[in-house]
Order: sequence, then C-alpha cells, then structure tokens
Amino acid sequence: MPHLKKYFYYTVFAFFFLGMVVQAQQLARTADRHNYTSGALIQDKLQVKWRFQTKGQVYSSPVLYADKVIIGSCDSNLYALNKADGSVLWKYKTGGEVRATAAVDQQVVYFLSADGHFYALDVHTGKQLWTFKTEGEKTYDIWDYFQSSAAVESGIVYFGSGDGHIYALDAKNGKEIWKYKTAGIVHASPTVTAHEILIGSFDGYFYCLEKNGDLRWKFKTIGEHYFPKGEVQFHAVAADSSVYFGARDFNSYALKIKDGTGHWVYHQPGSWISVPSLAGKQLLLTMSDSYSVLALDKVYGGKLYEPRIPLNTFSSASITDSAAYFGALDGVLYKLDLSKGTVSSVFQTTSSKLNRSNFFDEKR
Repeated sequence: MPHLKKYFYYTVFAFFFLGMVVQAQQLARTADRHNYTSGALIQDKLQVKWRFQTKGQVYSSPVLYADKVIIGSCDSNLYALNKADGSVLWKYKTGGEVRATAAVDQQVVYFLSADGHFYALDVHTGKQLWTFKTEGEKTYDIWDYFQSSAAVESGIVYFGSGDGHIYALDAKNGKEIWKYKTAGIVHASPTVTAHEILIGSFDGYFYCLEKNGDLRWKFKTIGEHYFPKGEVQFHAVAADSSVYFGARDFNSYALKIKDGTGHWVYHQPGSWISVPSLAGKQLLLTMSDSYSVLALDKVYGGKLYEPRIPLNTFSSASITDSAAYFGALDGVLYKLDLSKGTVSSVFQTTSSKLNRSNFFDEKR
C-alpha cells in the first residue's frame, strides 16, 4: 500500500508538446484504453506554456478536444480551458469533487461527480444536456483516489459507481439501458472492446460483461495477507484476445477475453500494480510502492526491465513509437526509453522543486 498520502497540485500545466498530441476523447485516448500516439515528437526538456490554478486538488487527467483542455477538480468544477493560453472557456459546478476523467463524443462531455450524478454537457458551451442519478458515491479507503472515468462507444456510455454498479446509459438522453451489480465499489474505469465491457471492482473480482449487460465471466483475484480481497482499483487494457490488469494483491493478470482463463500471473512483492499500458510486445506497469515502472513480455509475462522511480506512480503511461511518459508522486514527468529501458526526467513542477527536500536527501 502507498506509504505516503498521495499529493497532487492544484495547477494544471500545459507544455509545448500539447499541440502535437492526437486529439483525445477519453481516458487513455480510446475505449479499449490504448494510450498510444504514433510518431509523436516530444522534447527531452519541456517548458511551461501556461498554467491554470483551480481551487482544489486535481486527480483527473486532461482530455483534449479541438481547442479545449477539459479537466475536473476537487473544487467540484469541470473546466474547459483554451488550449492555447489556459484561459477559462467555461466551467460547470457540480455538487461534489470531480475525480473522474471526462469523455467527449459527438460534441458532448460525459463525466461522473462525487455527488452521485453522471453529467452530459455541451462541449462548446458547458450547458447541461442531461444528468443521471446513481444510488450514490462513496470512498473505499484513503487510497481510493479516483472515480470511474466513462467509456463511450457506439452511442452508449459505460461507467462504474461507488454504489457497486456498472452502468450503461444512452448517450443521447441519459436513460439507463442496463446496470450490473457487483459486491463492491466500482471506481475502475471500464475497458470496452468490440463485444465486451471489461472492468474490476473493489470486491476483488474482474468482470467481463456482454454488450447487453449479461455476465460472460468473472475472475477472482488471488488476494494477499493485508489485502485478502485483492481489490481491483484501476482500469485494464485489452489487445487482440487478451486483457491485462493489476490488483492490490501485488499481482498483474493476463486473461483470455473469451472465457476468463489465464495466460499468466506476475507477482510484484510489496507493491500494488497500478495501471497497465501496451507498447508493442511490452506490457508497462506503473507501481504503487516498489518505486519503479515494470516492463513485461505481454505474451508470457516475463520481466524485461524495471527502472527505479523515486516515489509511487499511479498514472498510466502515454506511449509513442519509442518512449513512454508518466508522472509520479514526486511531481516529475518521466520519459521511459522503450528500447533501452532507461528513465529520465523531462519536467518537474514548481511545487516539487520547492518541497522535494522534505522527502529526499539529494546528497545521498
């Protein structure tokens, strides 16, 4: 489990490479959570183009849509910022913290708030189009940082809820199409393929649902001494016929999407597995407590390399042809060279520079 309370900064940063990123529509760019941009050119040392101060902590990831950066804050607002200069184009106030990453489809923004409502807004104006009331949000424990980020596919919005359900709503009007009840809080974000919805729950199960909401299979994680349920907190990534996800039982799992049988399990002693990302034949895993990023062979689960990181990492890696980028709790954006397996720093926040000496002895 994380040894330090997770700290985030209230400032949203934009770097010069933002304009080079392929237009994103949801968490990890696509509904199957492939966080990949082909051939993106990013400088090794980045400079701040602008920054925007919210009145709360920022846990959600920014989504780019046309000229807008859309991001939620714990000040209960969803913001649409001008991508060029960071000015506010519009903001929408909810009744609770916004820790979920928004999704954008057909000029509509979809997101969940801690007030237990799911919202659909006009992406250009921020005007509310519809809302859907769940049975209520709640937090699992002090390490439950995120709300479920929606996936939008073929006119249907999928998301998980603190009420234990996985929901499917009509994207046009917010009417419930179906909901599936698990035995725990669902703050993982759904991964959607052509035929399945794949998502984990704090009950320690990973679920594969048909597009009509019927259960195809569910898989029970192994569990661990201090976390016997083996809670699944973060989203999975799917490719070809396999799905990959991590759990609080210190294991990463690779399962067959067809029937939930196993390809392999990788155990990382003493650390939750955070978020998986795919880079060709490599499966990249960020870690909560081993202070590292781990690369595995995606077919057999063998360890390829594991460079060290100073603190916990809960973000997914953003993948290009030759590198992966991810942030850690030390306030640094890192670059992982996919061919060498080496890590370098490309940006450090101002708060990190000011407070780093409180956590690290740079002379050691």
